Amino acid sequence: MRELIYVSEAKLRQLVPDLPRRPRGLRDVEAQVTTPVGGIKVGKPARETEPGLAGAVAALEASPRAPRWFAEPGVRPGEWVHFEAPMAYGEVGGAVVFLDVDEAGAEYPTGGRLRLLLHGSRHHLVGSLPAERDMDDRWHHSMWVRFTQVLLKLTDPGQAGNAGDERFLGRVVTAMDRLADRLQPEFAAAWVAGYARITAVLPEDERTILVATPLYVEHVAAPEA
Repeated sequence: MRELIYVSEAKLRQLVPDLPRRPRGLRDVEAQVTTPVGGIKVGKPARETEPGLAGAVAALEASPRAPRWFAEPGVRPGEWVHFEAPMAYGEVGGAVVFLDVDEAGAEYPTGGRLRLLLHGSRHHLVGSLPAERDMDDRWHHSMWVRFTQVLLKLTDPGQAGNAGDERFLGRVVTAMDRLADRLQPEFAAAWVAGYARITAVLPEDERTILVATPLYVEHVAAPEA
C-alpha cells in the first residue's frame, strides 16, 4: 500500500503533457528506483495502466536532466534530485513545508551538515481541499521567491524583506529554527522519499541548506542500518 503525502499535478503535467485530466486521477505502474539508502517503490497498477507518477519518473530518468541523489556534492538550483530522509511537515501560510532532522545517524549520515527543506503549495497535499487563491495577487515571482517571503515573515511579520538584503541568509536560518520549533522533526520526523527540483542552495557556516520543491513525497520504511 502506498502512502502518498504530496503530489504536484502541475509538475506531473510538465513531465507527462498528455496525462488525462481528472480529479486526483493518478494511476501508477510498477517501478523501482535504486538509491544509496534503499529502493523507492514508485507504485503498482490501479485499475488500468496509465502514465502517472511512474510515467513522470521514467521521463525524468530518461532525460538529459536525470535526477541526482540529493546529497551528492555540487547539486545546483534547477536540477532534479531524488531523496530519502526523515522529515516532519506542516502548513505555513499558503505553503506546505518538509524539514529533515538536524543530526547525523547510521541511517542518515548527512543529517546536520546538509539540511533538506522542501516547500510547495498546501493544495498539493493528498486529500487537501480544492485550491483557492490565497497568495497575494502582487506576487508574480518564482516559487523560491514566494517561499522566502513565507520564511522571512516568520522572523519579521511586518516586513518580509528580500533576497538582496545582506541579512537575508541569517534571517532564513532563523526562520528555519522557528520552523523546527513548530514541526519538531527530532520527535515527529518520519521516513519519506520522492523527487524534487532544487530551488536554492544556501551555504551556512559548516553546513549547507538544500531547498527544493517536490514532484511527490511519500512515506517509506526506514532503511536498514
